Amino acid sequence: MSSLWLVFFLSALAIILAGTKLSDYGDIIATKTGLGQALVGSILVAGATSLPEVVTSGTASAIGAPNIAVGNVFGSNTFNLAILAIADLIHGTGPFMLRVHSKHILSALLGILLSAFATLFILVHYLSDLQVGLFGIGIGPIIIFITYLIGARLIFRYESKNQIEDEEEELLDLKMSLNKAIIGFAISAVIIVIAGIKLSSSADKLATLTGLKASFMGTILVAAATSLPELVATISAIRINAYDIAVGNVFGSNIFNMVIILAAELFYRGGPVLAAASLSHAFTAVLGLILSGIAVIGLFYRSEKTFLTIGWDTISIATIYLFGAYVMFRLGI
Repeated sequence: MSSLWLVFFLSALAIILAGTKLSDYGDIIATKTGLGQALVGSILVAGATSLPEVVTSGTASAIGAPNIAVGNVFGSNTFNLAILAIADLIHGTGPFMLRVHSKHILSALLGILLSAFATLFILVHYLSDLQVGLFGIGIGPIIIFITYLIGARLIFRYESKNQIEDEEEELLDLKMSLNKAIIGFAISAVIIVIAGIKLSSSADKLATLTGLKASFMGTILVAAATSLPELVATISAIRINAYDIAVGNVFGSNIFNMVIILAAELFYRGGPVLAAASLSHAFTAVLGLILSGIAVIGLFYRSEKTFLTIGWDTISIATIYLFGAYVMFRLGI
């Protein structure tokens, strides 16, 4: 078992390092090609940041571990929201949400909508035998994907009309050539694919050997490993006071993560992946909805009140996330 844990942690480390570099290279490519100002650039960067989740969930589905695949998605979303609390802790005095643009409310609400759809179809499959699909794909992932496309267009049109100063280039090494960035992007992607496969397979075996449920492994351990690149990117943004990039990274990743359910569906051969997923994922999804709701309130209300220099909204997010993780561990869900 010790060798499996070693493979798991080494794979997680590879994903953290390669995922962080992948995001950097993706940003450089988008900026140097001019795609950074277009929707295609946004898709490239979002896909780069979320590639660890895509590979891990896709691989988990392919090896017949739907609970790790779905748990990784919902777990990554809740972990990403907890990053907001970390951002508040390290950014300095005063509420963190007070320093960011209210435009992120739209992204947060789209993430809530997509997650709510996924939760709905998990409950529908649990409560009934209804299995509607197109071309062998469950209707749930299709609706999520269509909603994502519509929502992404709305966000792009909104941001085009309400442009604010772009801080992103301050994070980038623009002296790097485009060819070097492309090669680095490709190498990082290959590393993530290999590490993601190893991470999923080792997590599935560890769930069996340790008695931990696959849903818990996917929601807590695998999700944390695949979300650490987002944490690193957020910390980097905070260091140069690029608060909008930090928050946009969190909500943007959460939106893209929900589309990964479609990828998991395509790789899973046991029917609709949301039907095969444990009901316990509904708990994680609701936890994510609560955390997102608190974040939206913080962005909208913009309270100046703090506790030990930290905003009450992010304190609530951290407390509820830790409580949720504790409940999942104690109940083995």
